[in-house]
Amino acid sequence: MWRLWYAVGVALAGFGLLIGTLAVYGYTQLVAEQARAEQLLSEAEGEAELRMRQVQVGGIEDDRSNNILFAVGSLVPITGGVALVALSRRRLRERRVG
Repeated sequence: MWRLWYAVGVALAGFGLLIGTLAVYGYTQLVAEQARAEQLLSEAEGEAELRMRQVQVGGIEDDRSNNILFAVGSLVPITGGVALVALSRRRLRERRVG
């Protein structure tokens, strides 16, 4: 049974790492996109284009905050997976001793 919990823990930690990595990657892409959008905002001509660019920059800022939340939230499955691995290894050691 400890092998099952060990496998589940490793899978859970790996899933959390994947989510965290994708969130950080997405965040870095959005930073570059925001720089381009802010440059276009400064070059905007006319009120309609200015508003459109402001909405675009606001959307990018929202997406960046979502990526931060996903990165922080990925710590939950990582922690759970590491805990399951640690507990299964402890049970394995107890079995060998006892």
